Amino acid sequence: MIDWTKKQSTALGSFDPKVDHYLFPGGARAGKTFFIVACIVIRALKYPKSRHLIARHRYNHAKVSLFMDTLPKAVELMGVKSLTKWNRTDTVLEFTNGSEIWVDGLDSSDRVEKILGREYATIFFNEVSQIGFHAITTVRTRLAQKIDKCHNIFLYDCNPTGRGHWAYKEFIRGINPETGVEYPVTTWSRYKSLDMNPYDNAENLPDGFIENSLESLPEAKRKRFLLGEWSDPEGVIFQNWSIIESVPEEIRKRGKRTLSCDFGYSVDPAVVLDLYTMGDEIYIDELVYETGLTNSMLAKRVQGYAPGYTDFFCDSAEPKSIAELKAHGLNAKPAIKGPDSIRAGIDFLLGKKLYITRRSNGCIQDAENYTWKKDANEKTLPEPVADWDHFWDALRYGTFFGSRPKTTVPTSRPFGL
Repeated sequence: MIDWTKKQSTALGSFDPKVDHYLFPGGARAGKTFFIVACIVIRALKYPKSRHLIARHRYNHAKVSLFMDTLPKAVELMGVKSLTKWNRTDTVLEFTNGSEIWVDGLDSSDRVEKILGREYATIFFNEVSQIGFHAITTVRTRLAQKIDKCHNIFLYDCNPTGRGHWAYKEFIRGINPETGVEYPVTTWSRYKSLDMNPYDNAENLPDGFIENSLESLPEAKRKRFLLGEWSDPEGVIFQNWSIIESVPEEIRKRGKRTLSCDFGYSVDPAVVLDLYTMGDEIYIDELVYETGLTNSMLAKRVQGYAPGYTDFFCDSAEPKSIAELKAHGLNAKPAIKGPDSIRAGIDFLLGKKLYITRRSNGCIQDAENYTWKKDANEKTLPEPVADWDHFWDALRYGTFFGSRPKTTVPTSRPFGL
């Protein structure tokens, strides 16, 4: 029988009839793929005549790594070899109770059509960092086999990649990866993400593997293959942020509250943030991230969120817009900027812990894509690209520049590049 690790045992106990989608992100050799395959074997044995799919981007990789390696190991360790028959032509594991586990690839239209010709009780997408969302949604339509008392489920695993990947958007942010629209709570509650990393599987790894092969990797690869962390685009400026469901009530009560605004209209969006600062932590809730709003429309939108006495710091380059907001009863003030203000503000925010609410889609989009400029030789420069900066400008106005006199703004600060 399988000697489950502590993390795998926890994962076994996490299956819930109210959840349909389970993502297992994590580092290399974390035991996540073996765990999922073993669970599928259990389901095949438990539900006679059930059919299960294990799919990977490329068929050859699926055949070698899954059908010829992981699946046989799971069967052997579970002691059920006598109950199975291997169809190596079609890469199908057949059970004496009539159940089947199919292993296939998504790298050709013929293979996808073959997959679509059957219905399944379980679909496992292996290493989804390599699989596009279109292929995922196409195959999802086949989770339709009706087996008595069997709750059909999707399973996924990956070494996490960038925060722009569809799996991060769907499982971590809870938004539709194609439209960016937030899922209703009733929909997102059917998704669950369970992290695993090599430390969780150390008892099954060769001595020194983690120390010699993973801990010594370059930082970006170390985060992905050892720690199993979602990363950012190359050259991204801020990585000191994370997503939270909402601003904690304790922070709302005790934190310093301000609002901030970066004006926009036709091409650039107007951005309004509700900010709570406590020590080195800044909690951020997006109130507005939208084009086509006049100052009057913007003021009415914000009035529903904040009383008139709340400090509302705005871009000082637009005194007319600030005056219009004040005329609508908002406590609008110019953010005091000085020389080298963008670099100074970035440096200030790099020293903070930033928490962004899940509903703040525009802010998260900017956070994922705000990068440093590069020269002709691809060398990083200490200057940001003037794009994806709307959220960051508003954040600087409401935190670093909101109440600081010009004399405190440094003209040159190191960035540790």
